[in-house]
Amino acid sequence: MFHTFFYEPLYNLLVVVLTITPLHDIGTAIVIVTCIVKLILLPLNLSALRSQYIMKKIEGELKELKEKNKKDPQAASRQMMEVYKREKINPFASLFVVIIQIPIFFALYFVFSKGLQADPSSLYSFITFPEKLHLQAFGLFDVTQKNIVVAILAGISSYFLARRQTATMTSTKPSHEETFQDHFMKSMKIQLLYVLPVIVAVSGAILPSALALYWLVSNIIGYAQDVYMKNKLSHLNVI
Repeated sequence: MFHTFFYEPLYNLLVVVLTITPLHDIGTAIVIVTCIVKLILLPLNLSALRSQYIMKKIEGELKELKEKNKKDPQAASRQMMEVYKREKINPFASLFVVIIQIPIFFALYFVFSKGLQADPSSLYSFITFPEKLHLQAFGLFDVTQKNIVVAILAGISSYFLARRQTATMTSTKPSHEETFQDHFMKSMKIQLLYVLPVIVAVSGAILPSALALYWLVSNIIGYAQDVYMKNKLSHLNVI
């Protein structure tokens, strides 16, 4: 299933883009493929961002529901789901975004771990693998090899994206009034800001640089999406 629904489509998409890319530049092809993948995932990404920021708007209302139904958790859950439905919120959208990107990342890894070779068993019948393949991205680095500079840039971009996306994850309550959710939010913010970028940078440094380049471009697009969504929701005063 993984090979059919993730590896083969991504492999063939990269081959097609590489074939039509000027000078057959593998770096440009990876950028274009990343943009296509992000475009396909755009509705899900925007839904996740929207849910995240609308949740900030209604957190007071949800707190009141919990307080009102302390003795009846089922009623509280039912009323919360009604609020989600009213506000058109998908509380699982962010989780879906993370889950769907995991097999995409592994598919890219398997594509480049083999050096982006011709794979007749995975190549669609109407697609032809290029006769000559240049693995130098932008004429600067081999995408099948490690590259510390691209890895560091991927880590830095992850930090700036996380900093923007976690800007609203700040509790204004006194420490003695903070709930488990508040503590979880603080912990999540620290993980996203300081742990994830390091993981991305280290992983990018030990894996083929094509993956670090994918991370870098994906983070840049993600940042632009966040800017767009925040501007769109600015009238709600939740940003």
